[in-house]
Amino acid sequence: MIGLNVILDGDNAWSDLKDKEIIHLKDGYEMQVAVLPGGMQSGLPSVAMRFDLPDGQTVVCETSWRLLFTACKAIEARYGEGV
Repeated sequence: MIGLNVILDGDNAWSDLKDKEIIHLKDGYEMQVAVLPGGMQSGLPSVAMRFDLPDGQTVVCETSWRLLFTACKAIEARYGEGV
């Protein structure tokens, strides 16, 4: 399972990408999130995220619901509830 690194202050978070070509998904593109009820070996749920890239490729990444929930709670603790 892919780990999840939460950066609560993302300004300049990925300085290693400074001189690289980046694909920025903008209006017209959609990120999809799917819950896989038994996605973990333990039987616990996982969450998959899908990104359809402009060149036709698709990226899917998956992490545990527990990790994503923990990330959401950390963001909420820092910035408050989503508006």
